[in-house]
This record gives sequence, C-alpha cells and structure tokens, in this order.
Amino acid sequence: MLTSEKVKQQSSTRAVQDMTPERLSYLIGEAKVRIELFTSRPFVDNDARLEVAHFRLVEAMVLTDNDETLGAEARGITSESDQGYSWSVDRAAVTTGSPLVDSMLRQWMSFTAEATDGGNVKAMIL
Repeated sequence: MLTSEKVKQQSSTRAVQDMTPERLSYLIGEAKVRIELFTSRPFVDNDARLEVAHFRLVEAMVLTDNDETLGAEARGITSESDQGYSWSVDRAAVTTGSPLVDSMLRQWMSFTAEATDGGNVKAMIL
C-alpha cells in the first residue's frame, strides 16, 4: 500500500519531494479511485504490479498538480476556451489521465485474467 513517505522515497522528482504529506495522501487516494474506475474492479493492496501503476499515476498527478488540470483529465476534457463556454469532451473510453498507466493497467488486467479462471465473472447455479 502506498503512503506519502513511500512515494517520496521512491520518486526522484522535485515536485514529489516538495509536496506536503496531506496533499500527497489526497493524490494517492484519487489515483486509487481512478484505477478502480479504469479496471472496474476493487483495488488490490498486495499486488506489486498494481502498486507500480499506482505509484506512476501518483507521480504523474503530482507533476500536473493543479485543480484545473486534474479536473479536466478526470472529466475527459481535451480542450477548453478562455471563457469556459466551449468544451471538447471524449467519453468513449475511461482513462486514468496517464497513457502509460492505462497501458500498465491493461497489461495487469490481462495478467490477472490469465492467472485466474479467465475472468472476474462467476456464475452459480442454485
């Protein structure tokens, strides 16, 4: 499980090192929610591969840490006018806001599907 101290130890970026623990904890939680929305399954705390994607997403969010950027990414907004009246929104695919992390999560989902019975849907006959 990622903590603000662990993220600071693993990252070599100045933005992460300068961030307050409270703000970093908030971004860790937001990244976890984005991962759950992207994968459509509960977050797994004890999976090292998922933790790498979680860390990379937190680091990417720290590097673009302002409310306008984070909000636009979360809503899928690709462009916006100066007055805020013109929006370009692509809702065709759910994304975490980081193409690298999206790719890592797709690979993680394929790996976990192969490691199990082939999916996360189970049917029970009563």
